[in-house]
Amino acid sequence: MAWYEGYRAYDDETLATLANPGLLRRAAKDVEAGKVAWAQQGGKGGVVEADGQRVQLDARGPQQARCDCPAPGICKHVLGAALWLRTLASEAPPDGTAAAAEAGPAADPLAEILALDTAPLFKAAGLAAVRRAAAASAHAVEWRVQGGALVMDLPELGVSCRWVAGAGYGGMVSDVAAAERKAVHLMAIAALRRAHGQAFEWPEAARPAPVKDEARLGERERAFLLQVGSMLQELLAGGLSHVSELTSARLLALNMSARGEGLPRLAALLRNLGGTVDLLVRRDHRAEERDAFALMARIHALCLALAEAEGDLAAALRGRVRRDFDESAALELLPLGAHWWQTRGGARGLTLALWDVGGHRLLQASLARPDGSDTGFTRSGAWTAHSLWSGIGSAQRVCETALRLEQPRLAEDGRLALGGATRAQCLPMWSAGDARLLQVGCGSWAELGQRLRAATGLAAEPFDAVLLRPAGTRPPVLDEAQQRLDWMVQDAAGQWLRLGIPVGPEHRERLENLDRFTARRAPVHGVLVRIERSAASTELMPIAVLSSDPKGSLQVVSLDFAGEAPRTTSLAQRILRLFEARQQQRQAPPSATPTLSARLLAPVADVAETQAATGRMALTAPQRQRLQEALARTGSVGLEALAQALRAHLAAPGTAPLLRLGFMCQLLGELDGLPEREISHAD
Repeated sequence: MAWYEGYRAYDDETLATLANPGLLRRAAKDVEAGKVAWAQQGGKGGVVEADGQRVQLDARGPQQARCDCPAPGICKHVLGAALWLRTLASEAPPDGTAAAAEAGPAADPLAEILALDTAPLFKAAGLAAVRRAAAASAHAVEWRVQGGALVMDLPELGVSCRWVAGAGYGGMVSDVAAAERKAVHLMAIAALRRAHGQAFEWPEAARPAPVKDEARLGERERAFLLQVGSMLQELLAGGLSHVSELTSARLLALNMSARGEGLPRLAALLRNLGGTVDLLVRRDHRAEERDAFALMARIHALCLALAEAEGDLAAALRGRVRRDFDESAALELLPLGAHWWQTRGGARGLTLALWDVGGHRLLQASLARPDGSDTGFTRSGAWTAHSLWSGIGSAQRVCETALRLEQPRLAEDGRLALGGATRAQCLPMWSAGDARLLQVGCGSWAELGQRLRAATGLAAEPFDAVLLRPAGTRPPVLDEAQQRLDWMVQDAAGQWLRLGIPVGPEHRERLENLDRFTARRAPVHGVLVRIERSAASTELMPIAVLSSDPKGSLQVVSLDFAGEAPRTTSLAQRILRLFEARQQQRQAPPSATPTLSARLLAPVADVAETQAATGRMALTAPQRQRLQEALARTGSVGLEALAQALRAHLAAPGTAPLLRLGFMCQLLGELDGLPEREISHAD
């Protein structure tokens, strides 16, 4: 087999990850123009001339190639040579039979990883990378074979790695910064091996020392918190509108260090900040400086709290230090529905919700991609084509039956891992009269309000989905002022709660399916709700409904995928329904008006976000006047903590006072923006 046969495994996406799409396009044009050819060919390597430059390559892949041009890293000429060698490797051999027999079966990247000997792997990575990977070990991983590469997504870090068939550990590809690349690649391999039931033991010399006392931070941890604080202030002083590419790499390094120090709550916030900053660097239209500032203010507040906390509070602020999967017991599950989502950073996926009958809790499993590189991963494909667990198939199939999971990989935070050794068994679907339905979900809106209040603050464990068990519902009503379809649901105590779906193209299927479902007046046994939090409010969005068919069997209606039949009512019936909707709108509670805190915080947040975006800490005369007016109003209503933060920033404007002020605004907005005020008794 020719040494360049392995270049077939380097598809366009893998090569683009090595450099960038623009450089790859330029290299492809050189190949099409005939500017790439052999300069010297050998049995174990060769020299390719690409657009006048000489590129030396061998079987180790383009990462190990050497070009005589002055450009650093993977240049256009290396990419052109790799593209050209890939076309040569794909051509049929002249004699047709002997060479094909010599080539043998196609390489299997997954089998290669599972068959790795860890000793040479650790030696190739080096002790420093092994120690870093062991300390920040990842547990969640999603994988897929794409061409000649195995793509591994690490959602805890927000990165993807590619194992190229035949290229080994040294040939792995990712867009991670060079300083962290070896460690991240090791973390991906370890997570994948564990997902397939294989033990992956780190060397004794690399294993991190256990946290001796979770109730108190040590000197090393305190030093790390100071490092995070310094990074935040440096980023803020430079202005969020002027962030550089180096910032994302530094935040990834801090994320891994936080994991290694046993601070997973801080690590998660740093990961989210890194994704937001990356969007700002790329000038993505979905990125906003206010989002990055809100995360920075929360991180700063968490660091200050961690430095002072002791006892149970310190343990709570650390977060869940361990995230090992529990595979000890089987789970009996009732499907609740699935929804499609997409983040500002381009990540997208399908999340499936299930009710754990034995544990009386809501569990979730996600099928996701971190970016748009996998063009075959679509909304309909994720719903109908991608298998979640062996024995049951796609999410669509899961939502048609109750199920039992053997060897489930369940994390402490209620997330179920997909694939691996987990096997599913179909069980009969529940009936609408099943007594167990009375124990499923939340049937009291007062209890829901308590849970939402408990989920605010630095030490709280937030949740993003809840199953409601309504006693009654009203037809949805379009709120034209708020551009939202409101659906009122009632609990057993006679209280009404407003659920809403914003009107927009991203929610089109959800809106249409809810309107069509309620129009056919189907029974409602449960509503799966996604909790959307912002600095100003907490919104409850329905994403699935538990209903029943004419035979009395439970039916899961996922609003993003259901495909409810179009309404076929006559004109007279539509006019009658319009009058009914108007009547319901008069009966429904009035639309929410801005809360007191929202009115007080608006000018403060506006000034703070402007300073964070520009990096100009000195207050202008109009800014100072707005803050002084806000201070007077704040003091008059007794918000002394906010007033103190305002006085500190007015007296000495700077990054630290600005971050404190930003978090105070954020916390007040969260507490006052809960949907509790939407709860009212029926008229």
